[in-house]
Amino acid sequence: MKETPHPHIVLANDAKGPSRAKAPIRLEYIPTCNDSNVKIGLPQFVQNVYYLPDRILDLLEIAGYVFAADRYIFRGPKIAVEYQAWSRSIEFYIRVRDQTFWSQQKVTDALSHALEFMTGDAKYSFHFEAGHKTPPTGLFDQPVFSVKPGETVHVTLFSGGLDSLCGTLELLQSQKGKVVLVSHQSQSSTIHTQNAIVKELKTAYHNRVLHYPFECTLRGIRATEESQRTRSFLYTSIAFAIASAYGQNVFYVFENGVTSLNLRRREDLANARASRTTHPQTIGRLAKLFSLINNKPFDIQLPLLYKTKADVISSLQSKMPTLISSAVSCTRAFKTIGQATHCGQCFQCVDRRIAMHAAEAENWDHRGLYTVDIINESINDAEARTTVVDYVRQALGFAQSTAAHFEDEYLSDLAAICNYVPKGKTDAEKISALWDLYRQHGMQVKKAIAHMRDIYEDLGQPLPAYSLLQLVSAREHLKPEQERLAATIAAIINPAIGDMFSRNKPRDEPDLNSKIGALIRTHNAQLQSEHPNVSFACAKVIPDHTLPSDSVLIEAKYIRGKTSPSQVTDGIAADLTKYPQEAFILFVVYDPQHRILSDSIFSTDIQAKGRNRVLIIR
Repeated sequence: MKETPHPHIVLANDAKGPSRAKAPIRLEYIPTCNDSNVKIGLPQFVQNVYYLPDRILDLLEIAGYVFAADRYIFRGPKIAVEYQAWSRSIEFYIRVRDQTFWSQQKVTDALSHALEFMTGDAKYSFHFEAGHKTPPTGLFDQPVFSVKPGETVHVTLFSGGLDSLCGTLELLQSQKGKVVLVSHQSQSSTIHTQNAIVKELKTAYHNRVLHYPFECTLRGIRATEESQRTRSFLYTSIAFAIASAYGQNVFYVFENGVTSLNLRRREDLANARASRTTHPQTIGRLAKLFSLINNKPFDIQLPLLYKTKADVISSLQSKMPTLISSAVSCTRAFKTIGQATHCGQCFQCVDRRIAMHAAEAENWDHRGLYTVDIINESINDAEARTTVVDYVRQALGFAQSTAAHFEDEYLSDLAAICNYVPKGKTDAEKISALWDLYRQHGMQVKKAIAHMRDIYEDLGQPLPAYSLLQLVSAREHLKPEQERLAATIAAIINPAIGDMFSRNKPRDEPDLNSKIGALIRTHNAQLQSEHPNVSFACAKVIPDHTLPSDSVLIEAKYIRGKTSPSQVTDGIAADLTKYPQEAFILFVVYDPQHRILSDSIFSTDIQAKGRNRVLIIR
């Protein structure tokens, strides 16, 4: 069992904390504090509510500090992530107003369990100290509008993305009363997007749209962690506070089911590496916490759980298609250039671009929105290429699979879902509904790719290398990960070896292998980024009796002097027998004197044996 990492100690609201704490992280938001390093800005809810209950004020501060700590504490580089890794242990000491309530075991358990599941971190623990006070309205900015007591309202999270926009329009068109939008604003581009869309909605639905933006950021500290898994806790805490102020026992989270459920696309996409911000279990655990705070049942609904992204876009086309280009899906807006609002290469951008073509809504999603056009341009970022290949592989797998195979393949994922999804009375019925969702998603992605090829492929021109269309045309999504890694390594070695040995040839095969190993190590970050689920090693130091655990091995062969091509062939045959069947071997054959008469015949005969690739270099 993996050991729990040593905890990071976080002290907030001037909490004392334990005497054992060495170099704890101190977080403070109150402006009068000399060490204020967190900004929490929340609007006053309604004109006649000049304060919130202490318990809810505590919740807002706890959520703000958890989010700040999440941004402050680095998980580690992605290339170091394997299975259970990349998780942290964080221990909070926070001064609160209602210390008796927050110190109850059932409350701290509900809080910890919700955060541990949504973030994938190893452990969250909380200790609450008494004595915290603030003026009744000291936490809040000035109100920008007032609401009449007793009027019908519907509270929903609003990010400015396609899903939240679709849900907002659905509420405005199908329900009476006002729709209250809750937004987190931290970047200027996000603020501009949300405010622009809200302005359009207010014009179209006069006096029915209310917008509560809030800010929570680190102040004077550079954020080191970009995964931001605790955003869901922050968002929903604000929505809960607003819903409570309006006397509501429910709010809405509009996110399509494929994104919310986020079934793993690779084995290493587990725990902290896979986003669970709107996963049904996350939402269920948060609803349990809010019910405890509320002293009665509280519900969080996921109305789009059985919709795909393409379904969402089709719905928007029938409502307000002009807003599609204004909605922003990108999670890496800091990588945009010029007038582009999307990086084009993050998972959300890939999902959006493909779904747009599935819904035949590409005219509302023009090229200028994206810094990188993955369809027709080379995807030079290695991690982005993996994102595209994994996305296509998984979706087309759903399109070609069966319900039985789906259940078997994702059994552990489905077990974490079934107790928290509303549709169906039995687990079998729930799994059937989820299979329908993913089958639909797979068929839509298949349709989208065919549609892209009809629009963009020019049979008279080669496809740009590493573009989405070229990757699909080369059937990269069908290749085993080991073969893809071997091809990437070959592309690194091939142009470099000739230059490396143009003057001084290697002494022997061990020398050749040593230099190839050094070359590969300089590209380690790239290889780990593009192929994080496959290990590799040079085989020069592995004796005959050892069975290596590496997925991909590199064997160098040097044709020189008395070493003939036939002897190299014999050596390769021996290696294919020596190494385990699960290993894929890249044979690098250095033939500076052109003693191999036919490269194609030499390579084809060997590669026909399977689980290997031959690279001949000179």
